[in-house]
Amino acid sequence: MILSLKKYRYHILSTLAFIILSYSLDVFFQGVIAFFMILSVGIVHGANDLQLIQKKTQKKSQIFFLSSLSLYIGVVLVGIFLFYLLPVFGLLFFVAFSAYHFGEQHLASKISAATPSWLRVSSYLSYGLALFGLLFTLQWGEVHQIIYIISQAFVSKQSTEALFFIGLALFLLSAALIPSLRPLVLFELVLLAFIGLLFSRASLLLGFGVYFVVWHSIPSIQDQVKFLYNSKAGSGWSYFKSSAPYWILSLVGLFGVYFLFDVHSWEFLPLFFSFLAAITFPHTVVMGWLKLSEDHASSRQSIEAK
Repeated sequence: MILSLKKYRYHILSTLAFIILSYSLDVFFQGVIAFFMILSVGIVHGANDLQLIQKKTQKKSQIFFLSSLSLYIGVVLVGIFLFYLLPVFGLLFFVAFSAYHFGEQHLASKISAATPSWLRVSSYLSYGLALFGLLFTLQWGEVHQIIYIISQAFVSKQSTEALFFIGLALFLLSAALIPSLRPLVLFELVLLAFIGLLFSRASLLLGFGVYFVVWHSIPSIQDQVKFLYNSKAGSGWSYFKSSAPYWILSLVGLFGVYFLFDVHSWEFLPLFFSFLAAITFPHTVVMGWLKLSEDHASSRQSIEAK
């Protein structure tokens, strides 16, 4: 418990500061802060995927880079078309993939590589679903409006509560079957309750933004920097420079759609989350592939050691 608190001390203190700040800021200024966080650190954390692919495959030719870039853009476009043509399916797809991705980032280092793949997947997905269920329930008023604008589908508060309790129950069941995760269950529940306090006090955008940036993006960037540069001096700056072109392209794409297609102000938030979903999907695939590769390598080394 003490080691876990030490690991998350900056996350907890930062979140506590935002909870206190939310009492003195109205929804507009909370939104401004959240947009700044998500559009800076949040998007940057997913803007280095092509370099991660090159590093992992050890293929650095221009042809490989261009083919990877084309495939990556293609996946983003598929995500956009899913939201446009099949909005309900697109939303479910986004929630499932994001839930898995958030759970993977949070739990991967706590679960032994020897754990069966299906059990790791179950723990990642269930934790993420509990997290989304908590956010959707505590911010149901705004969430169901955004979902209705995107998909014309009404989501009841009972369904978001069910998502939370089902996700939580499956997470507890998965944790009970994973020896390395079992001692951490109480701490994870307390942490989830603390994050729930953030979701209940802050606006939807700020609550999501703080979790997305403080609890997910920054730890992800730290892992990526370590993988790409072995945490050498100046590696943070190198990471930002390599991320900058894709980060700028993402921002140009978002605001280009907003201004070129004359999107109404009340449509911007649904557009923003749809855009975030589209660019999150390929990043989730890349990070999942890297984590899976690491797990397989660790399992192989463990077997060879025996």
